[in-house]
Amino acid sequence: MANLLGWKDILRPIRDGYRHLFPTPDTGPTPEERCKQREKDRMNGFTYFDTFEQLEAWTEVESDPLQRANTPLLRRQPANKIASLDKSNIILIHDYAGNYHNYESVQGIAMDEEMYACEYLQYIDTFIYFSHKLVCIPPPTWTNTLHRNGVSTLGTVLIEPQTAGSEKLLQYTKNGNGMVFPMAKTLGDIARHYGFDGWLLNIEKPFPKADWRSDILESFLGQLRNYSDMEMRLVWYDALTASNKVSYQNALNSSNIAFASASGSLLTNYCWTETDAATSRQIASDNKIPHRDIFFGIDVWAQNASKLTHPRVTYPEKGGGGTNTGIAVTKVAELGLSAGIFAPAWSFEHFPHHGRAVEQAMWEAKSFSEDTECSCGNGSTRHQPNIDFPILRSAKEFPAGSESFFYADFSRAWCEHRVEGNNVVLGCHTRHSQLGAQSILPCPPDLSNNDEGIDLSRRLVDSDGRAMLIVEAQQKISLTADNHLEQLLPLYKFDMPANGFLHFMASCRKLLLSTTGASIGFYLKTTRGLLLLPIPENNSLQSIQTTVGMASHLTADDRLQELGIHLRGCTNDVGEVVQLLEIFELGILPESAVQKSQLFTISNIRVEHRGQGETTHARLCWSFNGTSDAEARVEGLPYSKVTGPVSYFNIQVAGLRLGRAYAMEHPLVQSLVEHFMGREMKVDITGIGFDGRQLVHSKTVLHV
Repeated sequence: MANLLGWKDILRPIRDGYRHLFPTPDTGPTPEERCKQREKDRMNGFTYFDTFEQLEAWTEVESDPLQRANTPLLRRQPANKIASLDKSNIILIHDYAGNYHNYESVQGIAMDEEMYACEYLQYIDTFIYFSHKLVCIPPPTWTNTLHRNGVSTLGTVLIEPQTAGSEKLLQYTKNGNGMVFPMAKTLGDIARHYGFDGWLLNIEKPFPKADWRSDILESFLGQLRNYSDMEMRLVWYDALTASNKVSYQNALNSSNIAFASASGSLLTNYCWTETDAATSRQIASDNKIPHRDIFFGIDVWAQNASKLTHPRVTYPEKGGGGTNTGIAVTKVAELGLSAGIFAPAWSFEHFPHHGRAVEQAMWEAKSFSEDTECSCGNGSTRHQPNIDFPILRSAKEFPAGSESFFYADFSRAWCEHRVEGNNVVLGCHTRHSQLGAQSILPCPPDLSNNDEGIDLSRRLVDSDGRAMLIVEAQQKISLTADNHLEQLLPLYKFDMPANGFLHFMASCRKLLLSTTGASIGFYLKTTRGLLLLPIPENNSLQSIQTTVGMASHLTADDRLQELGIHLRGCTNDVGEVVQLLEIFELGILPESAVQKSQLFTISNIRVEHRGQGETTHARLCWSFNGTSDAEARVEGLPYSKVTGPVSYFNIQVAGLRLGRAYAMEHPLVQSLVEHFMGREMKVDITGIGFDGRQLVHSKTVLHV
């Protein structure tokens, strides 16, 4: 029989479901070493569970404040229906070299170069944090940034061949309402407490026959999905079938539809074909499952050189994944389905020192150097940029902000700083991580806009620790003042009311010289037209403010659609790049919120010593007080269950910026403690609201 089969046919059973019979030997750390590492990771804000015993023992009391995300999920508006035709919802399944890296920690670390932090969040529906743990919880830094951008954040429940005690997932008791699953309640409690939105269920091992019934698993999924009053998001991964076998279907079919329906979403395996996708679409229609909830997996790593004995295959079969990931996204979008991109950090893991350039090639069709090296050989041959099928071509774009709120300060997940004065905390590095601080970033430039007059562009920069957006222009041809050339640079797309109830604000500095004869300003595009906001002739920091809407024609149906930069006239000599504008903050919030002022206090600032042995450390702590929750809430603005109206606390010690804290505690690095040992330490703590305003400030002098 073997002589009649090709090598793919011979290997297919391994891929499709028998690997659970041959568990991979556990050659990693011992249980004792894992427990020690888990305690160390708590200081970074990381939470995960290696065993069911750890999961069963969990209580809210044993969690550390550093482990909780504080930023609520921004309820962004649905994507524009017309603009979203032939566009796909995108899930990112983030598996980056095992995850739980130091740069993802709550206090950030000094770095030589950037690591992965997705800057295309307006195109992402859901972000799944994946690690080879039994239960992995997204670091609060990820959840804070994702929620600020309106992206749902999921943890992972992963049962692998070597996992012990998997039957505990299905254990239940009965009451008058049916089955009650302790594990469903525990997983729901964990998601609520740590501030994320749900789970990917990845079951890669059959349950013991004595504990198995398909309807029991369906009931478990149903209870978890309907946990309390929380909108729990579940995604079922295409591994375990209704017959209790691990068999990857690469489609929605009778083997997994019950679990997909109970969960609400399905993520298929990565080896699907166009026929698989088309058939799945029909089955979803027949069973009234929304097409957007069927995500077809795309393995970014499949483009790499792989062993003949275990090839990685994804759509399209030849050359799929990697820089061709956008081909699969386009195919899925054409069928009206959604895409699940596995390992989006591939560019950083596979291309040392070139991760950002390759990532931009994948998403935006930008080119990268032909001599770019990768770990599998000739990168320029195997991983050629695909300018026709970038991911953004077929990814659904969501409006920025919510129905009534938007704020951006242009912070990235990485910040440049001066070595002088910061070496006590950050050593000799010039860059540090701040993953939880990433702002809503401007939309990528429209590559199809090839204006022949002036190239208007923008770039994100750091200046002495402060982020800003610099707007620049390059004149391509000779122009005169009589040309009256006008150019628009879109920054953000919205779907917000333009009926006079919202307030626009901008903090900026004009750099364009008046001698050029050109003028620059903001524009607000509504369903009625453009509202232009010229920036006065002044090179100092300016605040531009206005009511959102056409003042003489306000109606309830008017909508704000876009915010950007408007340039009129020529800027300078041909070919010269001219800086026009520095933008520090942009915001849109209810008019009622602009007028409201409240009194808050920070008190009891102190240093506490925590941990034992290798986890011993000093921690800066404080109390935050103010009005009641009901009085502190402002309609239309985010409000945290952890920090109330405060988005984050800025921490300074003796003039040194320690970064942002998202709890009323912040670890102090040992080098800083040693530097101030036996000396006075001046501490400044400032609470910043979700709209960027300073709400409270306090300072004191402490002794370490």
